[in-house]
Amino acid sequence: MLASRRGKMLKSGLFASLAGVALSLTWLTTAFAAEAEAAEPLNWTDFAYRVVATTIVVVVLVKLLKKPIATFLSSRREEIQRLLAELETKTAEAKAEQAQVQEKLAKLEEETRKIVDELIAEGETEKQKILEAAHREADYIQQQAQIAIEQEIQAARDRLKDEVIDLSVEAAQNIIEKKMKNDDQRRLVSEFMSKVVEAK
Repeated sequence: MLASRRGKMLKSGLFASLAGVALSLTWLTTAFAAEAEAAEPLNWTDFAYRVVATTIVVVVLVKLLKKPIATFLSSRREEIQRLLAELETKTAEAKAEQAQVQEKLAKLEEETRKIVDELIAEGETEKQKILEAAHREADYIQQQAQIAIEQEIQAARDRLKDEVIDLSVEAAQNIIEKKMKNDDQRRLVSEFMSKVVEAK
Protein backbone atom coordinates (compact mmCIF):
# COMPACT_ATOMS: atom_id res chain seq x y z
CA MET A 1 0.00 0.00 0.00
CA LEU A 2 2.92 2.32 0.81
CA ALA A 3 4.58 1.50 -2.51
CA SER A 4 1.40 2.37 -4.43
CA ARG A 5 1.24 5.71 -2.60
CA ARG A 6 4.85 6.45 -3.51
CA GLY A 7 4.10 5.55 -7.13
CA LYS A 8 1.16 7.97 -7.19
CA MET A 9 3.32 10.72 -5.73
CA LEU A 10 6.03 10.23 -8.34
CA LYS A 11 3.52 10.05 -11.19
CA SER A 12 1.69 13.17 -10.14
CA GLY A 13 4.88 15.23 -9.98
CA LEU A 14 4.47 15.87 -6.30
CA PHE A 15 7.92 14.55 -5.55
CA ALA A 16 9.53 16.79 -8.18
CA SER A 17 7.63 19.84 -6.92
CA LEU A 18 8.63 19.21 -3.32
CA ALA A 19 12.23 18.78 -4.41
CA GLY A 20 12.03 22.17 -6.21
CA VAL A 21 10.67 23.90 -3.10
CA ALA A 22 13.41 22.34 -0.97
CA LEU A 23 16.11 23.47 -3.41
CA SER A 24 14.70 27.01 -3.57
CA LEU A 25 14.60 27.34 0.19
CA THR A 26 18.11 25.95 0.43
CA TRP A 27 19.32 28.52 -2.12
CA LEU A 28 17.66 31.40 -0.23
CA THR A 29 19.09 30.26 3.09
CA THR A 30 22.57 29.94 1.61
CA ALA A 31 22.32 33.38 0.06
CA PHE A 32 21.27 35.04 3.32
CA ALA A 33 24.00 33.21 5.22
CA ALA A 34 26.69 34.25 2.74
CA GLU A 35 25.57 37.87 2.90
CA ALA A 36 25.57 37.85 6.68
CA GLU A 37 29.12 36.48 6.73
CA ALA A 38 30.37 39.14 4.40
CA ALA A 39 29.14 41.70 6.91
CA GLU A 40 28.33 44.00 4.12
CA PRO A 41 25.42 46.37 4.33
CA LEU A 42 22.15 44.93 3.05
CA ASN A 43 21.58 45.42 -0.68
CA TRP A 44 17.91 46.22 -0.97
CA THR A 45 17.76 45.71 -4.69
CA ASP A 46 19.24 42.26 -4.45
CA PHE A 47 16.92 41.50 -1.55
CA ALA A 48 13.90 42.65 -3.58
CA TYR A 49 14.96 40.42 -6.50
CA ARG A 50 15.25 37.47 -4.19
CA VAL A 51 11.85 38.13 -2.62
CA VAL A 52 10.27 38.41 -6.08
CA ALA A 53 12.05 35.22 -7.23
CA THR A 54 10.93 33.39 -4.12
CA THR A 55 7.35 34.64 -4.58
CA ILE A 56 7.39 33.51 -8.23
CA VAL A 57 8.74 30.10 -7.21
CA VAL A 58 6.08 29.76 -4.50
CA VAL A 59 3.28 30.81 -6.91
CA VAL A 60 4.54 28.40 -9.56
CA LEU A 61 4.84 25.62 -7.01
CA VAL A 62 1.32 26.33 -5.72
CA LYS A 63 -0.02 26.25 -9.28
CA LEU A 64 1.88 23.08 -10.08
CA LEU A 65 1.25 21.31 -6.79
CA LYS A 66 -2.36 22.35 -6.18
CA LYS A 67 -3.92 19.70 -8.39
CA PRO A 68 -1.55 16.77 -7.48
CA ILE A 69 -1.87 17.51 -3.75
CA ALA A 70 -5.66 17.82 -4.02
CA THR A 71 -5.76 14.56 -5.98
CA PHE A 72 -3.51 12.86 -3.45
CA LEU A 73 -5.58 14.11 -0.51
CA SER A 74 -8.82 13.15 -2.26
CA SER A 75 -7.54 9.64 -3.03
CA ARG A 76 -6.27 9.34 0.52
CA ARG A 77 -9.69 10.40 1.87
CA GLU A 78 -11.41 7.89 -0.41
CA GLU A 79 -9.00 5.17 0.69
CA ILE A 80 -9.66 5.97 4.36
CA GLN A 81 -13.42 5.95 3.74
CA ARG A 82 -13.10 2.62 1.92
CA LEU A 83 -11.08 1.19 4.82
CA LEU A 84 -13.67 2.46 7.31
CA ALA A 85 -16.48 0.91 5.25
CA GLU A 86 -14.57 -2.40 5.12
CA LEU A 87 -14.00 -2.18 8.86
CA GLU A 88 -17.70 -1.57 9.50
CA THR A 89 -18.60 -4.47 7.21
CA LYS A 90 -16.15 -6.77 8.96
CA THR A 91 -17.43 -5.60 12.36
CA ALA A 92 -21.01 -6.33 11.31
CA GLU A 93 -19.95 -9.77 10.00
CA ALA A 94 -18.08 -10.48 13.24
CA LYS A 95 -21.14 -9.48 15.29
CA ALA A 96 -23.35 -11.72 13.13
CA GLU A 97 -20.92 -14.63 13.57
CA GLN A 98 -20.79 -13.96 17.32
CA ALA A 99 -24.60 -14.03 17.46
CA GLN A 100 -24.63 -17.33 15.54
CA VAL A 101 -22.01 -18.82 17.85
CA GLN A 102 -23.96 -17.70 20.93
CA GLU A 103 -27.15 -19.17 19.44
CA LYS A 104 -25.35 -22.46 18.76
CA LEU A 105 -23.96 -22.47 22.31
CA ALA A 106 -27.44 -21.89 23.72
CA LYS A 107 -28.80 -24.76 21.61
CA LEU A 108 -25.89 -26.96 22.68
CA GLU A 109 -26.55 -26.18 26.34
CA GLU A 110 -30.23 -27.00 25.87
CA GLU A 111 -29.41 -30.28 24.11
CA THR A 112 -26.90 -31.16 26.83
CA ARG A 113 -29.52 -30.47 29.51
CA LYS A 114 -32.04 -32.66 27.65
CA ILE A 115 -29.50 -35.50 27.34
CA VAL A 116 -28.63 -35.24 31.05
CA ASP A 117 -32.34 -35.25 31.97
CA GLU A 118 -32.94 -38.29 29.74
CA LEU A 119 -29.97 -40.11 31.28
CA ILE A 120 -31.22 -39.30 34.80
CA ALA A 121 -34.71 -40.57 33.88
CA GLU A 122 -33.23 -43.75 32.37
CA GLY A 123 -31.11 -44.22 35.48
CA GLU A 124 -34.16 -43.89 37.72
CA THR A 125 -36.04 -46.40 35.55
CA GLU A 126 -33.13 -48.86 35.71
CA LYS A 127 -32.87 -48.34 39.46
CA GLN A 128 -36.58 -49.10 39.84
CA LYS A 129 -36.23 -52.23 37.69
CA ILE A 130 -33.23 -53.43 39.72
CA LEU A 131 -35.09 -52.83 42.99
CA GLU A 132 -38.17 -54.69 41.71
CA ALA A 133 -35.99 -57.59 40.51
CA ALA A 134 -34.23 -57.67 43.90
CA HIS A 135 -37.61 -57.74 45.70
CA ARG A 136 -38.82 -60.56 43.46
CA GLU A 137 -35.59 -62.49 44.06
CA ALA A 138 -35.87 -61.95 47.82
CA ASP A 139 -39.50 -63.11 47.77
CA TYR A 140 -38.52 -66.18 45.74
CA ILE A 141 -35.66 -67.02 48.12
CA GLN A 142 -37.98 -66.54 51.10
CA GLN A 143 -40.60 -68.83 49.53
CA GLN A 144 -37.97 -71.46 48.74
CA ALA A 145 -36.64 -71.24 52.30
CA GLN A 146 -40.18 -71.59 53.67
CA ILE A 147 -40.77 -74.64 51.47
CA ALA A 148 -37.46 -76.16 52.57
CA ILE A 149 -38.28 -75.50 56.23
CA GLU A 150 -41.72 -77.06 55.84
CA GLN A 151 -40.17 -80.07 54.11
CA GLU A 152 -37.60 -80.42 56.90
CA ILE A 153 -40.36 -80.16 59.53
CA GLN A 154 -42.44 -82.76 57.71
CA ALA A 155 -39.42 -85.05 57.41
CA ALA A 156 -38.67 -84.60 61.12
CA ARG A 157 -42.32 -85.37 61.96
CA ASP A 158 -42.19 -88.46 59.80
CA ARG A 159 -38.97 -89.62 61.49
CA LEU A 160 -40.42 -88.88 64.93
CA LYS A 161 -43.63 -90.74 64.06
CA ASP A 162 -41.61 -93.73 62.90
CA GLU A 163 -39.55 -93.65 66.08
CA VAL A 164 -42.71 -93.37 68.23
CA ILE A 165 -44.24 -96.26 66.38
CA ASP A 166 -41.10 -98.32 66.76
CA LEU A 167 -40.86 -97.49 70.46
CA SER A 168 -44.57 -98.15 70.97
CA VAL A 169 -44.27 -101.52 69.29
CA GLU A 170 -41.26 -102.37 71.34
CA ALA A 171 -42.94 -101.24 74.59
CA ALA A 172 -46.10 -103.12 73.74
CA GLN A 173 -44.11 -106.23 73.01
CA ASN A 174 -42.37 -105.98 76.36
CA ILE A 175 -45.63 -105.51 78.24
CA ILE A 176 -47.35 -108.30 76.38
CA GLU A 177 -44.45 -110.66 76.94
CA LYS A 178 -44.59 -110.11 80.66
CA LYS A 179 -48.36 -110.45 81.08
CA MET A 180 -49.47 -112.90 78.43
CA LYS A 181 -48.89 -116.36 77.43
CA ASN A 182 -47.15 -117.31 74.25
CA ASP A 183 -50.28 -117.91 72.16
CA ASP A 184 -51.99 -114.75 73.31
CA GLN A 185 -48.81 -112.88 72.83
CA ARG A 186 -48.39 -113.94 69.26
CA ARG A 187 -51.98 -113.17 68.41
CA LEU A 188 -51.89 -109.67 69.89
CA VAL A 189 -48.54 -108.88 68.31
CA SER A 190 -49.84 -109.96 65.00
CA GLU A 191 -53.00 -107.88 65.31
CA PHE A 192 -51.04 -104.88 66.54
CA MET A 193 -48.54 -105.16 63.69
CA SER A 194 -51.27 -105.35 61.11
CA LYS A 195 -52.92 -102.22 62.58
CA VAL A 196 -49.59 -100.40 62.59
CA VAL A 197 -48.98 -101.34 58.98
CA GLU A 198 -52.44 -100.11 58.09
CA ALA A 199 -51.84 -96.84 59.96
CA LYS A 200 -48.72 -96.19 57.92
